[in-house]
Amino acid sequence: MPKLLIKPSNTEIVVESGTNLRNILIQEGFPIKSTCGGCASCATCVVVIKDGDNNISEISFEEKQLLGNVYHITKERLSCQVEVLGDLTVDISLHTNEVPKKIIRKSKTQVEQEKVQHAQEASERPIKEGGFRRPKQFNYSKDED
Repeated sequence: MPKLLIKPSNTEIVVESGTNLRNILIQEGFPIKSTCGGCASCATCVVVIKDGDNNISEISFEEKQLLGNVYHITKERLSCQVEVLGDLTVDISLHTNEVPKKIIRKSKTQVEQEKVQHAQEASERPIKEGGFRRPKQFNYSKDED
């Protein structure tokens, strides 16, 4: 029976071979976002395969249409299209609150604090001085024609 290790909680689950990854994660109580119900049309159930890429099903046509051929670079797959065939390590941090959220807009106080911080860093840097070398004078000679 294959073992499924779920990151970032480091939970290990024993599953039957050939079962759907999204269904397993939902049954075990992990919050997997999905609006299509597992039909491979929304691409919100993306998980990252950390280890065991040879123990999962091949990429389906629908999944290639949504994600493209970036699996070999990002290791992202749609959990609704993955069948677990052997031991697997999956990262579901995109679906948990442990991922830091991006700040789209900064408040006025944050902007002012950053300005003060940059000014302090600039005042701590040493002042660059010139090289103290005079440039060579250009030679005009009329006999080189």
